[in-house]
Amino acid sequence: MNWKKTMTLGKFAVLMMMMVFVVSGCGGQQSAGGSSSSKGSGGDKMDEIDISVTHYPTGLYAVPYDVGMEKGFFEEEGIKINKIVGSGGGGTTVRNVLSGDLPFGDVSTSAVLQSYLAGAPLKIVGGGVQSVSDLVYVTRKDADIEKVEDMVGKTWAFTNPGSVTETTSQLIFDSAGVDPKSLELVASGGVSEGLTMLQAKEVDATLMMEPAYSVQKDDWKTLFRVSDHVPNYQQSVIITSPQLIKENPDLVKRFLKAYQKSVEWTYANPEEAGKIFAKSAEIDEVASVAAIKDLADKKHWSSKIEADSINNVVKGMQMANTLKKDQEILWDEVLDMDFLPEDQRLDPKDLKKN
Repeated sequence: MNWKKTMTLGKFAVLMMMMVFVVSGCGGQQSAGGSSSSKGSGGDKMDEIDISVTHYPTGLYAVPYDVGMEKGFFEEEGIKINKIVGSGGGGTTVRNVLSGDLPFGDVSTSAVLQSYLAGAPLKIVGGGVQSVSDLVYVTRKDADIEKVEDMVGKTWAFTNPGSVTETTSQLIFDSAGVDPKSLELVASGGVSEGLTMLQAKEVDATLMMEPAYSVQKDDWKTLFRVSDHVPNYQQSVIITSPQLIKENPDLVKRFLKAYQKSVEWTYANPEEAGKIFAKSAEIDEVASVAAIKDLADKKHWSSKIEADSINNVVKGMQMANTLKKDQEILWDEVLDMDFLPEDQRLDPKDLKKN
């Protein structure tokens, strides 16, 4: 079935907003994708841009960007990031990119695919966070809950519809053999909101994100890391617009190159990366270093996208009913891997069709 024939009014409204983004990107004195040009110290062109990153500055999505700006990897590629716009997750980051003058977004994969199915003019050009090792489910210390199976008949919180936490929740239930209909699922609106609801006994389990978990874990009973149940999951991807790809493809290539430089430096220097992130996020340095050392060992970030990880996203979306059986993802339309080195490119043929 053609999804255009069944588009809801809500999706139509989203599409109209995205059209505004395309038009606004054509006007003014800025170049495509919201970048402006200046001269670097060596006289070379410097693209000055703002970007959007989910859960910035406190979420670990931020680490490669903080490192890249601090160590000069983006400027080495002729890019100056003036501002990073954060969001609470889900589709909010997509809207930040597509309704504003932001050329790149680091966005939850499920939210990107939902927006694509709604007609959004966007492209996935690289990976971001390639695991869910930074997500931990907790409950109150006095709760009679030890594992997923104990949640039957109780209330489980995720952040927002279409978010990583909604789709991975479904995969967790599947892994544990728990029927999602046997418990109540609640969208809390955010991580901190979920903890507030947990403390007020409005929900029985919610999630925390590193490094906040390492700081506050003694306040709660830890149930499990999401990666214990979902080892392969493309948590976020880097998106841009077809307009930017057409008008400034070199910027896309340089942006991804700088991102991967930052990732590799983080893996080689996790302690210093932890200190950089702690300063930016204004959080405890010891907890930040510990979290990033752990995630560096797990290769948490990469511009490369693995097929198994994307396939798990699709499976989770189908289980959450955010991807309908009659909605087809044409991977050649949503993916553009031309800006990555050949050994990092994902072949759309390796992805399952829904």
